[in-house]
Amino acid sequence: MEENDPLGLGSGDQPTRQLPDDLLRNAFLRLPPDPSALAFVSAACKAWLRIVDDDANFLRSFREAHHNTPPLLGLFSDAVYGELHFTPTPTTFYGAMNLPAPPPLFHAYGCTHGRLLLHGAGGEPLLVWDPLTGEEHFVPSPPPRFLPGQSCGAALVCDADHAHNGDCHSSPFRVVFAYSEVVPLRSSHPPLVPRHTFACVYSSVTSSWGPVATIDIACHFYGKLGAVAGNSAAVYWMTGEASKVLEFHLDTQRLVLTETPLEVRGCEFLITPVMDAARFRLAGVIGDYVLLFWREDGVAGWIHRTILLLDDFLPADHAYANQHLQIGEDGVLRSDDDEYEDELDAPMEPKVVGFSDQGDAVFLHTELGVFMIDLNSGEHQQVPTPTTYFTRVYPYSTFYTADDLRMDSVDKPPEDWDFRTS
Repeated sequence: MEENDPLGLGSGDQPTRQLPDDLLRNAFLRLPPDPSALAFVSAACKAWLRIVDDDANFLRSFREAHHNTPPLLGLFSDAVYGELHFTPTPTTFYGAMNLPAPPPLFHAYGCTHGRLLLHGAGGEPLLVWDPLTGEEHFVPSPPPRFLPGQSCGAALVCDADHAHNGDCHSSPFRVVFAYSEVVPLRSSHPPLVPRHTFACVYSSVTSSWGPVATIDIACHFYGKLGAVAGNSAAVYWMTGEASKVLEFHLDTQRLVLTETPLEVRGCEFLITPVMDAARFRLAGVIGDYVLLFWREDGVAGWIHRTILLLDDFLPADHAYANQHLQIGEDGVLRSDDDEYEDELDAPMEPKVVGFSDQGDAVFLHTELGVFMIDLNSGEHQQVPTPTTYFTRVYPYSTFYTADDLRMDSVDKPPEDWDFRTS
């Protein structure tokens, strides 16, 4: 075998001397986690396709080799009244994911383990959509008492065997749906007044909704983005003016309201999940700081920590450095250059607009673009910013799936691209 041909690919499209499967598996396990990497390998020849499409003998080990942390392939984004949009991130192997256009007239509740939970006008119908495989699963309308237009929230719970690196794309799932009942007051044009809050769970295994949980307090859902605890034991939504968090515990089917710290009320804070625990954290911006709040057992009150100082987004060699940009006391990006200031038509207050599946990172939108911030280290990196107006981003992270990955979802390599030298 030639030294520059370690995999035995030869000069043609088919391997001239096939290495043993075990050696090929070990070689493929060292590929980057991008779906495009395994997609290109599987397209090389049937023998390699057979190896990488084996979930039990290869794909589980591949996910484990990458610590079961899928790569970020892009950001889905939408506005309150806008359409869903996908912005791909460049992969480390080759090209970027060209996912199919989202279903029209649908908006997002969230993105979990490679699938999105979408809804139509007024909160229904609900749709679970897998962009990588193209699979669509329509969810029947929630139980009675829900009226289109009511304040509501929903979240998708993946029931894959994550402890053993199970494939999320083919796993069963649950949809948790929460909403407030409203009744009209006695008048000719009655407003709607909330009285109770309900929650129920849909299972893809039974294709039906379970019993309805109730709490005798009305909730106004502050945005629709819910957070699922890392152990899938609970789902959380921000309610009111970020004054309370509504918790739904799946094992006990109980709804609980938790008061938020006074500092975050009225601010743009998001709930972020905690891995391996039925807990949550609050991430947002106050003044010049990106802050994280959380609670711990046995500790009274809330604990908070500064994740990042906003001035860190203005390095001396940044392209905008010559424009004399500064973060003001109000947290707004401004310039003391009058000519450039005119270009900042509506200076935007930095705010947290999304979080990762693992709950270890948040996405901060600033005038300079969108940044992914590690909640443990405070390290940050800029990611491609959606070109359309948006209020939320839903990071799309996933591994290669054996059964349904379409090669047309990956940018094609140039004609002279060679597996042996890439």
